[in-house]
Amino acid sequence: MSRPSIPNTFTPERKAIFLAVLEDTASPKAAAAAAGIVRSTAFYHKANDLEFRSQWEAAVEVALDSLLEEAYRRAAVGVDEPVIHQGRVSTVADPETGDERPLTVRKYSDRLMEVLLKWRYGDQMADRLRVKVDSTGLDAEALLRMSADERKALTGLLSKYHANKEQDDDE
Repeated sequence: MSRPSIPNTFTPERKAIFLAVLEDTASPKAAAAAAGIVRSTAFYHKANDLEFRSQWEAAVEVALDSLLEEAYRRAAVGVDEPVIHQGRVSTVADPETGDERPLTVRKYSDRLMEVLLKWRYGDQMADRLRVKVDSTGLDAEALLRMSADERKALTGLLSKYHANKEQDDDE
């Protein structure tokens, strides 16, 4: 038993809406909902329409570039966060206007910076770390599994160890 033919509801207008939302969100689910179609319709057209597949991939690239830009901003430029003291936002007088404004502190994401560097320079960074690590007898893979704070603490302890060892060698 064959199904009756259903007219193509994925019109050029709906495709444009789908691609615009996909470009903003990288989410086929959100894009399909905005275009008023089911996801399977979009995936069907992606599999069977080379031009649409190309547009889909370009839209996802734009969305991912936006994520990369935001990750970079948070890691390298930083984000102003309000200072909270005793459950309230601390304020300071604006030097130009005298108005009260929230006191902020710029925070950077070391973890995002680490992820971006690993993404961009993964093998190079691992090789550099391995050279430094091999001379200490530590395992590079184990160090990479540690958090940045744990590696920082270990670095501090190793520095103290080497300083004490040098003193012992001098005596």
